[in-house]
Amino acid sequence: MDLYYLIKRIFERDMKLDVISINKCKNHISNLNNIFIIETKDKKYIFKMYRHKGYPEENKMIFISKWLTENNIPHAKTCIYNRNDGDLPNGYIIEEHLPGIAADRLNLTEQESCDMYKRLAILTSKIHKIKFSRYGFIINGIPDCYNFTKHIEDNFIYGNHKIQNAYTAEELNKIKHILIEKLKPLDNILPCLSHIDIQLKNIIIDNDNITLIDWDDARSFPMIVDIARLTLLIELNYDNEQAENERRAEIFKKAYLNNYESDDGLYSYKKFETALHVWHGLIILNYCDDSTPQYYKIKTIVDEKLKKLKNEQ
Repeated sequence: MDLYYLIKRIFERDMKLDVISINKCKNHISNLNNIFIIETKDKKYIFKMYRHKGYPEENKMIFISKWLTENNIPHAKTCIYNRNDGDLPNGYIIEEHLPGIAADRLNLTEQESCDMYKRLAILTSKIHKIKFSRYGFIINGIPDCYNFTKHIEDNFIYGNHKIQNAYTAEELNKIKHILIEKLKPLDNILPCLSHIDIQLKNIIIDNDNITLIDWDDARSFPMIVDIARLTLLIELNYDNEQAENERRAEIFKKAYLNNYESDDGLYSYKKFETALHVWHGLIILNYCDDSTPQYYKIKTIVDEKLKKLKNEQ
C-alpha cells in the first residue's frame, strides 16, 4: 500500500478531517522517525511515524502533553497517539502544527540570538519546575530509576553503538566509572521534566513567542543535565579554531545561563558541566561515524573535556 495513501486514510479516520496535502519533512539523520505535515481546510498537523516499537517509552508523549498543558507551557498538543495500529505497528502520533519557523532556519543577528536564548532560559526554567521523585526513562508517566547515576550505569550510551569506532571497550569502561563517580552528587538533586534535545531545530519562533518541539527524548533528570546538553550543542555550533565564533558561543551560553531562573542560582552547574558535556558528547558520537559532518570536531571536543575531567580528579 502506498505510504501517503495509508497516512491519509489513518489521519482521516482518526481526525474526521479531509486531507488536502501531505508533505514529508526533511530529516537529516536517517534513523529518526518519519515526519509529515498534513494540511486540512482549516489547520495543519504533524504526523510522526515511529521507527521503534518501544521508543518513545509507553504513553510518555501523552503524559508530557498533559503536564505541559497543566503548567500553561506552550507546546504542540497531542491529538492522537496510537501504538497498536496494525498498519503502523511501531505506532504514530498526530500533533498540532505550530505557527512560526525553526530557529536553525532563521538568519538571526548576534543580538537576536541573545534575546532568543534569554527567552529560552525563561521557558526552560518553567518546564523544569515540573518535578519527579525518580529519574530516567518515563514509562506510563513514571520515571524508571531511583537515582541518576544508576541510570548512567544502566544506560551509559544510548543509540547505535557507533561509539565503538572511536573508543575501545576498555576506554569506555574507564570513562563510565569516572563519570559515575564525578556525577554522584546529582543523585541528591530532585529530578524534573527535561527535554534533553534543546537545539535550534527544536526551537520554534513566532514573533515574540518561543516553543520547544520534539519531546521524544524527554527524561526525568536534574535540570543541569538538560542545561548541559544545550550548552554543549551551542559550543558544537562553532569552530573552536576561530576566536570570533568562540566568543559568540560564550555570549550565547551566558545569555542563557544568566537568565535561567533557579532557586540556587545554578551554583552547581559549573561544577558538573565538564562531566555532563563528556557524557552528552559520547551519546552524540554514538550516532555518528567518520563520514558524518563534524565527526572529528565533536570527538576532539569530547577528548579535550575528558582530559580536563581526568585532571580534575
